Amino acid sequence: MRLRDLTSLPWSVCPHSEAEGLAMAGETPDGGVLWPLVEALRRVSCLVDLNSRQLVLQGLSDKLGYSLSVTEYPQTNMHLFAIVEACRQRPGGLNALLDVLEQFEPGTIAMTAVRGIIVDMTTLDTWSPEERRQLFGLLSGVTVPNVAEIYGLVGGDGAPRLPPEASLEDAFLLLDTMNSGSDGLPKSLMFVERVAARLRFDLAAEVRKWVKDMAARMNLTAEMEAFCDRIKGVARPVESPALRSEAYLVFLLQPEGPTGDRYRLSHWRQLDVSEGWYPEHGQDYVGGFEEIKYEVAVLAEKVESDWAPYEPDIRLDFILSRDLLHLDVDQWQWEVETPVPEPLGCHFPLGVRSLERMKLRKWHRAWFVRWKELKAQAGDGGPIAPESGFWSIDDETRSLRELTSRFEARPELVAFVLSAPPHAFTAESDEIAVGLRAGFPIMVWHRENCRSEEFSHTVKELLHAEDSHHLLERLRLIRLSAFAEGPEGTHVGSRLALLYDDPERIVLPQRPGAPEAVPTA
Repeated sequence: MRLRDLTSLPWSVCPHSEAEGLAMAGETPDGGVLWPLVEALRRVSCLVDLNSRQLVLQGLSDKLGYSLSVTEYPQTNMHLFAIVEACRQRPGGLNALLDVLEQFEPGTIAMTAVRGIIVDMTTLDTWSPEERRQLFGLLSGVTVPNVAEIYGLVGGDGAPRLPPEASLEDAFLLLDTMNSGSDGLPKSLMFVERVAARLRFDLAAEVRKWVKDMAARMNLTAEMEAFCDRIKGVARPVESPALRSEAYLVFLLQPEGPTGDRYRLSHWRQLDVSEGWYPEHGQDYVGGFEEIKYEVAVLAEKVESDWAPYEPDIRLDFILSRDLLHLDVDQWQWEVETPVPEPLGCHFPLGVRSLERMKLRKWHRAWFVRWKELKAQAGDGGPIAPESGFWSIDDETRSLRELTSRFEARPELVAFVLSAPPHAFTAESDEIAVGLRAGFPIMVWHRENCRSEEFSHTVKELLHAEDSHHLLERLRLIRLSAFAEGPEGTHVGSRLALLYDDPERIVLPQRPGAPEAVPTA
């Protein structure tokens, strides 16, 4: 189903008989919510004959700003019911009808009764025009299967009938005419949350942000969180993954606060990505550096325990802000307590990623271009063509402008080997910034010396040697060789860093909430 322009959507109510017309709306003359209003409107003199009703409808269309199409019936009750039903299905429709009728027939006893009924049936508009425009802009052109199913789950048996070809917008607007649930949540807001569960992850995150902002504005944050907990696992049924499926634990680390000694750790996890990228966002943690390392080990142990029956290929991502790319996250231990501390990068295939590029959409086109080239060359394993790697030379005469020019001219480049490692608090204009902006999915550096012969030889083998293993798995094996030498060893693998950045697996940092305190190890 696709969204359509709000002002170009006329509504026609076309029952073939009075009873059928009432049934279509889910109402009956005895107990329906619309019938008391129909009875009251019969007593308004400007609605008694067909010509007068047509004049009222013309005034109503002028008031709404678009043509409200209502099928005419010779029977007064049926025509009035069709008018009321059409008005109820549009935002502000019943209030607009009241305003028009009061212009035609102000101050009468009949209009006093009509006003009382409409006031009881309506509330102030839940969403401002700007809020609706923001939501519909996010969903513009989006196709979601089973809109009617989602609508029925939210609206229940008492929801107005949804036309067969209804769009997301139609369903949202109809639900907006219904009373909120017992917890105060508007049904239209619940509908949007359920729709988000069926969208691709990056768009779903933006739609859910809209939902969270609206819930916060209405002081319904706790109620919305409870609703999300209730439907978790319902909107997207989870089946047992195949053995040896690809799984991810993603960490995002960034400084927290002005003191420089505290950090925020966010994390996501997904077992089996064969059906798409829908990682589950876990609790954030804030603490000092050693406390964060402890929490990383706790989370690594947890995925090992939780996913053990499925024997997945677990890969770790560390998304780092620019001033943290120098960290040796691959050397942090993966177990909380162990007599032989094994680094994360030896136990799991592990790469780092850039937080800044993930957030800056203007850099994504070049990123996707080079990523597509990388997949064409290496697929899920295999070497990168030597001519697709670029080795930066430590030459003061080579400017960042020259690097930018070279990269713009050569979209087939997919790997960038730096001439120097990134350092904390480095100026934004450096090699790694140029590489990120140019879209390189792979960047390699030595954390101490990028000019050693051992580093050059190892990286050439890593990138270009015939090997069917995934690049991150080849790197893990190199790190294992370094680990075997012990803490006093000089093997390049213990200081080798790899940025492996996949634009198809985006996560978006959430607005900081109240994090859990990290326990001291």
